[in-house]
Amino acid sequence: MNNRKRLWSIFGPVLLACILVVIFIALPWGSNHSAKTEERASVSLSPLVMKNSSLKTQALSEKHPRYVAFFGSSEFRRMDRYHPAVMAQRYHNYRPFIFGSKGTQSLPQLFNIAEMNPQLKNKKAVFVISPQWFVKKGVTQQAFKYYNGAYANLNWLSQANPNSPYDRYTARRLVQLLGNNGTVGAAAAKIAAGKQLSSWERFQMRTQLTVLRHEDSIFAGISMAANSNYSRRIKPKVKKLPKVYNYAKLTKSAKRDARRQTTNNRFGLFNGFYDRQVRGHLKSQRNAQRHFNYEKSPEYADLEVVLNQFKKDNTNVMFVITPVNAKWEKYTGLSMPMYYKTANKIKYQLKSQGFHNVVDYSHKGNQPGFMQDTIHIGWAGWVNFDHHVGPFLDNKQPAPQYKMNKHFLSKHWQKLNPTKQNLQEFNNQYGQH
Repeated sequence: MNNRKRLWSIFGPVLLACILVVIFIALPWGSNHSAKTEERASVSLSPLVMKNSSLKTQALSEKHPRYVAFFGSSEFRRMDRYHPAVMAQRYHNYRPFIFGSKGTQSLPQLFNIAEMNPQLKNKKAVFVISPQWFVKKGVTQQAFKYYNGAYANLNWLSQANPNSPYDRYTARRLVQLLGNNGTVGAAAAKIAAGKQLSSWERFQMRTQLTVLRHEDSIFAGISMAANSNYSRRIKPKVKKLPKVYNYAKLTKSAKRDARRQTTNNRFGLFNGFYDRQVRGHLKSQRNAQRHFNYEKSPEYADLEVVLNQFKKDNTNVMFVITPVNAKWEKYTGLSMPMYYKTANKIKYQLKSQGFHNVVDYSHKGNQPGFMQDTIHIGWAGWVNFDHHVGPFLDNKQPAPQYKMNKHFLSKHWQKLNPTKQNLQEFNNQYGQH
């Protein structure tokens, strides 16, 4: 073998691989997901949808059907026939594209939202807030990593402004949750310190984003192929609803369904949930939540950066604050006065900055058929949810007038005990007058 052939045998495969990588990066790969794939993705509740940019941005760009972003957490898994996706398909001119599962709190949703800026600009959205998010340490590292991938991190960092207190705060949280190593960690640490990224760092990001975008486009449809939520849990239930919308009749029907499906326990819990999740360890749950507290948490500042993103996109948002099952919480010892104060703190943060479309369900947990299990609405709760959300999304709304207040990022606000007096003092000192 001569030298030329020997060199080619050694370096040829490497050179060929490099050429293929360059072609992969350079080619203008496009995403063209089918309507069926979008349909599956809209109710999949999968972390793959949270992490996939091409699928959700294409769906939310569609005019027919008109998908609307619904953000939240585990409540959307309660797919009875009154679920928002079923009700919307039967009665409304939109379809929910749902981003929510256990652990999708404010910060994972922020990075998700930042990938869809053009699709959310001057549009409407629904955001469900659970007071249970507001625990002492906020979102866990495991949950954040599970729903938030490299693409979302790099995409957000490529937009981040080190002169913005909102972006510096978010970068600090990114470092806390992921560390300061690697491309993402190092860039986040610089943004957190108020420093601009170098041209080389931005070039590295753009290169990685291009590769990830191509992967994103290629594998999105494959990941949705096996998801059966729409075909199994949504579509068959649409015809089980009356053709003509009547809120009173739907509420009566939902309460009747709830009575029939909560016969094996005294808490008003869905029979299957009680058998699977509660029956075997009921005694251990007595007074188990008496020390729970949601009044002080970094989640309040995490929520603030989400609100700022909505303001930047001029997204008109309806917020829904969830309740808890009153009978269950009495048994477990959860302090309801604490829960109500938490809801008041959230509402103050929203409304004082111009987010006036707020539905507060915190006092609804004792209503018949409203709750499907311990902390999630269902049946009559979903009917009432649709009664608020449907008209908001179907009809033209006044343009929002948001005015952000950076003091909601502060440790002082995160740790504030939300008594009426403390909220008033905060308003006097930091409010926008």
